[in-house]
Amino acid sequence: MMFWPAALALALAGALWIAWPFLRRGTIEMDDSDGAISVFRDQLDELDRDLAQGLITADQRDAAAQEIERRTLAAARHLDGGFSRSDRAPLAALALTAIAAAVALGGYVVTGQPGLPDRPLAERRTEILQRRAASGDMAARIQLMTRRTAENPESFEDWWVLATSYAEIGDNAAAAEAYRHAAELEPDEPGVQAAYGEALVLANGNKVPAAARIIFETVLTETPDPRARYYVALAKAQAQDFAGALDDWLRLKQDSPADAPYMALLRRDIVNMVRFLGRDLTEVLPDATEAEIAAAGGASEGEVGEARIAELEAQLAENPLDHAAWIELATRLARAGDNDRAASVLTQGAAHFTGAPFVQEKFDAAAVMLGMDIYQPESPAGTSGPTTADAPASAAQPEAEQGASIDAMVAGLAARLAEDPAHPDKWIMLVRSYAVLGDYEKAEAAYATAKEHFATDPPVLEMLANGVADLIDIE
Repeated sequence: MMFWPAALALALAGALWIAWPFLRRGTIEMDDSDGAISVFRDQLDELDRDLAQGLITADQRDAAAQEIERRTLAAARHLDGGFSRSDRAPLAALALTAIAAAVALGGYVVTGQPGLPDRPLAERRTEILQRRAASGDMAARIQLMTRRTAENPESFEDWWVLATSYAEIGDNAAAAEAYRHAAELEPDEPGVQAAYGEALVLANGNKVPAAARIIFETVLTETPDPRARYYVALAKAQAQDFAGALDDWLRLKQDSPADAPYMALLRRDIVNMVRFLGRDLTEVLPDATEAEIAAAGGASEGEVGEARIAELEAQLAENPLDHAAWIELATRLARAGDNDRAASVLTQGAAHFTGAPFVQEKFDAAAVMLGMDIYQPESPAGTSGPTTADAPASAAQPEAEQGASIDAMVAGLAARLAEDPAHPDKWIMLVRSYAVLGDYEKAEAAYATAKEHFATDPPVLEMLANGVADLIDIE
């Protein structure tokens, strides 16, 4: 009910502001022309003083005086009495006030919704978040669930939705914290407990912490949850109990349907364990595919491709900023059963891309795929491919190190665009980076690739051209 008094007060205030000029006390004001004549008189007096003091000559005084007299005569022609008077007009003020108030209030009555109930700002914000969350906006869903859990921390459903939302965007630490609250609210639900344990593993870099292992083992006392079984075996593998991990995973495979969503991951880990143990995959996994047999180290000499390994080593000695070559070399070595060298190659390759997080992710993914995140070499691996010892002596200097870091960042940007080219701003950055480094051939090649990708988008092509025209020939 506070709306109408407030609306009336605002309407009256606006009307009063409009009418105020008509309500001021009467005033008498000097006409502008009369004021100008007074100024001219003062200027003539000042000329006389300057002449008396010797600051100007008589001729200068006469010339200036003539100009002032001309201006005085011009002002006198517009003189209409010298003063003007303004009086109050209360009737006009009252009329304007009434009209302004009537227009304001009447306009709202006609176009507004006076019967609509009050809607607090917080409620409107919540409704906006709900609409955005319903349309798939994950950030809005997280913000909405964060508010709800703060208002009602005993709601399992809200904590669960918040946890799964964080997990979906890859924020594993936040997901683990939200899962913890959900698990505390449902301590007797094995599925919830297993999800919490998995979140702890993911937040810990895919390493099974002691707390997570306890959770999984507790779940297994109540139900043979596949997720708990998998991670207990993973914990054994990370403790270098490869045989125990392999046995557990084989039993899980035997108990699971062939189309289980985790089957591909399970078979991959079984293959890695067989390779670490030096066993024959066809005996352990009779239905192994040719690719799995090769990955387990059972490929022939020709399949392993020793020539290709030598070729990759020579290629990387010349250009160590080819991340795909490092990963391929590690993969081929692992398939040949040389796990120590494979682990060493991944470490050496990643060291060249410390300034390129995207490429580091590729090395991490390759390590997981090959089981190198679990494997620990028994002894320092022999040299494979280029090492820091192969670098020129100048590489030890800060300037050279800085240049290598820049090269790595540029290589990382090129790798990202190779997988996701739909970013014209990043193409401009790549072209300019190559040009700044003096590699104009790569700069022009990158520009050509970008033009080819955006060939059907004239505005983007214009943007690309404008962004690099000062550095390379865009014709």
